[in-house]
Amino acid sequence: MEEPKTLSYDWQYGREELFLRIDSYMSDDNLYIGLYHMEDGYPESFADLTVNLPFAPLGGINEAYIDHNFSKEKLRFIKQHKLGTIQPDTASSGYCIFQRV
Repeated sequence: MEEPKTLSYDWQYGREELFLRIDSYMSDDNLYIGLYHMEDGYPESFADLTVNLPFAPLGGINEAYIDHNFSKEKLRFIKQHKLGTIQPDTASSGYCIFQRV
């Protein structure tokens, strides 16, 4: 199996070399982006970059809300690798606030 192209992700526990998995959520086709890394030659989930908030409006098919866990690091990762444009609006769910990208 060919190794996927990786992007550096810096967070409080160091640096990870990650690759993206792009898909859509089954319930409403909103954009899903997962962060993966290779573990013993196999792809393993590292984290979800996006969350599905079906009640929150999006401006287009290439927009999503960013998972709140380590969101500062995830937003920095998006900026660093030019993966999207951070929008000024957010959505709330429970006690969490999610940034739209």
